[in-house]
Amino acid sequence: MTDVRSTIHARLVMPAAYTLLRDRRFVLMRELLERDAWSRDQIREHQARRLTHLFQICRRHNPYWSAKFDVFGLDPNGADAFAELAKLPILTKDEVREHWSRMRSTHLDDSEIVVESSGGSTGMPVNLYQSKHYRTLHAANEYRSRAWMGIHPGEPYLSIQADGGYIRGRKRFLRNVRMAVERGTIIDGLQIDPARTREALRAAASRRPVHVLGYTTPMVAIARIARELGLDWSSIRAVSTTAERLFDHDRAFLGETYNAPVFDRYGSREVNSISMQCPEGRHHIFADLNVVEFVPIDDADEDMNAIVVTPLDNEAMPLFRYRGGDEASAVAGDCPCGRALPLMTGCRGRIANNFVTADGRLINGGYFSRYFSHENGVNAFQFHQTSVRHIDVYVAVDGAPSDDRRRQLNDMLAGIERDYPGQFDLSLHVVEEIPRRASGKHLFTISDVLLHV
Repeated sequence: MTDVRSTIHARLVMPAAYTLLRDRRFVLMRELLERDAWSRDQIREHQARRLTHLFQICRRHNPYWSAKFDVFGLDPNGADAFAELAKLPILTKDEVREHWSRMRSTHLDDSEIVVESSGGSTGMPVNLYQSKHYRTLHAANEYRSRAWMGIHPGEPYLSIQADGGYIRGRKRFLRNVRMAVERGTIIDGLQIDPARTREALRAAASRRPVHVLGYTTPMVAIARIARELGLDWSSIRAVSTTAERLFDHDRAFLGETYNAPVFDRYGSREVNSISMQCPEGRHHIFADLNVVEFVPIDDADEDMNAIVVTPLDNEAMPLFRYRGGDEASAVAGDCPCGRALPLMTGCRGRIANNFVTADGRLINGGYFSRYFSHENGVNAFQFHQTSVRHIDVYVAVDGAPSDDRRRQLNDMLAGIERDYPGQFDLSLHVVEEIPRRASGKHLFTISDVLLHV
């Protein structure tokens, strides 16, 4: 049941605040919720229209893609947009890393574009351009996802993620405003100090949140602390995880801790919203936002296919048939929830180990990936904690590392030392290639000391 304060926030405070910021997320949210009633034919027709529009944008305003269309015979005005899309080869992370600066469309002003970097969850970060409209659309889709869980805008929530302490200036101000307007509370999930986390959990519980959301591995770590405290979490109606694979035992633990259903969400920095579990537990693809293919690939697991995604709304830098590195498979049939959005299995992909400091603090692997945001020339990285005191840092770069590159890497190590003085001995290894695990996967963090705490 939504209380009066939440209703006022949803109907007055939040729309007014975002209107002042010239942010259309509330308008877009209503449009997205209406799409939940679409039939499969309506979804397919929408996808075809958006694909054709993107093809035409690229022909006129994107020299990189226009040249590729010529090479592979893609007709932007072809009668079957899906057949035209299939003419293009799969777009790899390596191609995007190498050519991203040339892949920007020219019709949007700098003021309409944001430079983004993938979280580096595979140890191989990618830089890209996103239009502000695309980012706002997917912010609106966050409200849509919450609606599936029975959570409404303006209701208090607890978010376990990076606390944004490294964000400065206007970005930090806007983030603080947004959290206040939306009645959100953040607990740092990347650098977990048990004493501070206990204090933060007590404060969060007093605000009676209805929703707990965040990165899977730190959510489990913080849920253990929450359980030890014996706090009252009876206000919580839903828990949602993202950014990493959700294992069955972690789902059960989170559900028992907060006595609420657990929903898994799948997306990435490159593509944002891809799929979400409905109340029936099925994973629905946001097919009105993406064309998602499941392609058999030799290096995919035997019962899985590579997830290949074409976002339909990022005109700043279209990604046609992009493979991010995760795996899943299509699921046939209809869902009892009544939504016609197609179904898929849960995603098999990213895993971030927790590290432990000598004084007992936990560090989620995602903490390390931010050091490689927007870094050109870095092909892959890996942090490997071999003992409580020692971390090996492996970095694969293009060619021989320059003096500037070595200075940048040493500055990174100095940054970690500033955050955790006297906790680790860090050994830097600049290599040509980082070996994969026996499973064939590349993990960007490995801890031999502590796993999935």
